[in-house]
Amino acid sequence: MNVRILSVLGVMVIMVAAWFFYQEDPKIEPTVPAKPDVSYEVTEIKAVQTNEETGETEYTLTADSLVQNASGEDEMLGAVMNWQPPEGEKYSIEAKRAVLEQSTGDMALSDGFTLTREAVDNKPKLVITGNKLSGNTKSRMLSSDEPLTVVNGEDRFKAQGFSANLQTGEYEFSKIEVLYNSAPRQDKSLF
Repeated sequence: MNVRILSVLGVMVIMVAAWFFYQEDPKIEPTVPAKPDVSYEVTEIKAVQTNEETGETEYTLTADSLVQNASGEDEMLGAVMNWQPPEGEKYSIEAKRAVLEQSTGDMALSDGFTLTREAVDNKPKLVITGNKLSGNTKSRMLSSDEPLTVVNGEDRFKAQGFSANLQTGEYEFSKIEVLYNSAPRQDKSLF
């Protein structure tokens, strides 16, 4: 009888063990660390870009700080770029916010910019101010589709956009608005 009881109990233990073994266990996913939300800021940025072939300085860049914007890009605040293309004209670009891709040379300036071409012998100082500017430091092309103000020496006008090739010094403005102030009228005979 002992053998019968032990064999029945053994069969019951095997059945319970088989039942537990074949039960579907909930899937246990391995824990993967979440993408860290890194917040950083670098201050007092100073950089120099040189030409790969000649070693000459193409532009110098300073910025108050470098932060990561909402889209995950590094964005400079208070950026100032002093740029001298090979033609010898000096340009200065100031922007409240700037994104610059070092490898491609693409740049996007926002929240206000000022592009200044210093006066040379036969050209007066040129100042272009606007809200957004995009361009490329390698091709030396700039453009904007936003309204802007242009001051060229004593002349002043507004435009709805522009494109510029700083390599050749060519500018193209679209939808220009000029305010002309004529000289005061004088009642004098011409002859």
